[in-house]
Amino acid sequence: MHRRSRLAVVAMATALFASGCYGPFNLTRRLYQWNGQINGKWEKEFVFLVLAYVPVYGLAVLGDAVVFNSMEFWTGNNPVDPPGKMHRSALPQTKRIARGDAEAILSYTPATQGGASVVIQQFQHGQPAGSLTVQQRDGMTVGLDADGKVLLTAKTLSDGRVLIRDAHGKQVAAYSAEEAEQFLKSAPN
Repeated sequence: MHRRSRLAVVAMATALFASGCYGPFNLTRRLYQWNGQINGKWEKEFVFLVLAYVPVYGLAVLGDAVVFNSMEFWTGNNPVDPPGKMHRSALPQTKRIARGDAEAILSYTPATQGGASVVIQQFQHGQPAGSLTVQQRDGMTVGLDADGKVLLTAKTLSDGRVLIRDAHGKQVAAYSAEEAEQFLKSAPN
């Protein structure tokens, strides 16, 4: 080993051990917390094994040990927030559905300050084929096209009835409380 290489290794080791790398490991803990939010024990285990094999967990530990914990030691600030500040309700969730050459990507963002929203992006033969956004706002559910124009609104009244209106405010459908309840019971989870 060349003298320069040895000096570089010694310098890195000294920096590593002198920097106070023992710290909160926020990035690793956030990754672990995210992995723990996956539904189903088999899915959770599968994602864990993939992340360990790839090695996302190893890179997270290395990033924490060498970079983020050292930054916190020297500056008092860690650029990665601890897991307690990351709530599941604030994380978007994405699902991909494919059938032949057709594909849809659903991105769900739970309610935070505004309302919950679902963005459905459609693809045909790998090319964008349209999108629809469904948002909760002002006490109703609003369907928007790709340009943000209102297509439909749905509002649940105090008696449980649901009214659907088109972009011009014209009622296009109405469901009794019982019909709406039956629909929710028959919807897949």
